[in-house]
Amino acid sequence: MTSVPTSPRLGRADESRATERAGAIANTMSRIRSIEEHHGITRESIGEIRTCLLELARRRDPFHLDDFPFPDSGRKACLYRLSEDDDHRFALYINSSGGGVSTPAHNHTTWAFGDGCESDGSEFDVARTGTTPGPSGVEPVREETVEAETGVAMLPDDLHSIHIEGRALNFHCYGLALEHLPNRQYYSESTGDWKVFPPSADIREARPLR
Repeated sequence: MTSVPTSPRLGRADESRATERAGAIANTMSRIRSIEEHHGITRESIGEIRTCLLELARRRDPFHLDDFPFPDSGRKACLYRLSEDDDHRFALYINSSGGGVSTPAHNHTTWAFGDGCESDGSEFDVARTGTTPGPSGVEPVREETVEAETGVAMLPDDLHSIHIEGRALNFHCYGLALEHLPNRQYYSESTGDWKVFPPSADIREARPLR
């Protein structure tokens, strides 16, 4: 088995846990690539992708809150990059938050998935999935509470907002890396307009051997 060096960015996890984590991620992303190759992106195929990522989330041993510290710089959350292909496709992150996070309704222009990995006794909401804004704004069609081992899969045009109340880790997976999605949009309730969603400000490298 290949040895994977530890990293201070990951809370100095021991080598065996880092190795297990790397293997679990590689296997999951290989399965996801195969799903897209054979079935394209449909509501049904992203359901299969959801199943793969929920199985990854159930492997609790390789993923600990201490391995992915949340920012101490005043930010409420940061992303750790766990996997990304050379062409920036099939990007997997783990989001680490101390709570108090809320986003406006937005899309991703690529398929996306968010699920719960671990939380410190708190729930966090993902998703108000909705339609394009009407006279009174974005109309929600459902709300889901995402806890450990539950998740939401989204097509490129699906709208969602995220609300994290307490300390939490959750996986985010995208068909294309976040830095390469210049046309993401969010709905501004204050102005009633669609605006360009800026790229994530804090993405930390956590891929093995990087």
